[in-house]
This record gives sequence, C-alpha cells and structure tokens, in this order.
Amino acid sequence: MNRVMGFACLLVASAACGVLFAQGVATEAKPIAFNTLDTNHDGKISRSEARADPELSADFDMLDLNHDGYLSPEEFQAWSRALKTKSTATRDPGTVPGGSAGAQHMPPN
Repeated sequence: MNRVMGFACLLVASAACGVLFAQGVATEAKPIAFNTLDTNHDGKISRSEARADPELSADFDMLDLNHDGYLSPEEFQAWSRALKTKSTATRDPGTVPGGSAGAQHMPPN
C-alpha cells in the first residue's frame, strides 16, 4: 500500500512540475528574413507584402521612416523580428577584423 501511495505521489508531483514548466515557457516568434517577405524581389517590402506577417503589418507605418509606402532593407532591420544581417554600409578599416583599431591597446615592446 505504501508503494502505491508513494508512486501516486510521485506521479502527481511530476505532472505538476510538467504543468508549471510548460506555463513558464514563452513562445517567441522566430526572426524573418527580408527576402522571405519581399516576394516580388524588387528590393523593398510593400504594405501588401507586409500583410504576410500581422506583427510587421501593424508596425509598418512606424518602420517606414521616409513614408514612401515601402520598407527598405535598412528600415526593415529596425524591426525587432527582422533577421539581422551584416550592414551594407562601408566599413571603417580600423574596426574590421584585422584592422588597426586595437593597436593603441597593445603593450609597448
């Protein structure tokens, strides 16, 4: 009888832990690539293309900084769910890997 009660308590406790763990897990939406939403591949996301994702559609006006009715790749990168890409801007040679920006921090010989 004690074994049956012990097993029942163990079963109830593990079920309760599973329920508590499941409630603590937040479902977070995955990042989306610009090219996934730019279905006509014209290099910009129109309002109709943005409707494919309700969150992006809701944020469209806030992201469209120049108010041209399209999201450029740069405007899209400001969206929290945008799959982050490397900047297309010209990089400062002093800050790129292998650059000399860290040379001033090297100990003298």
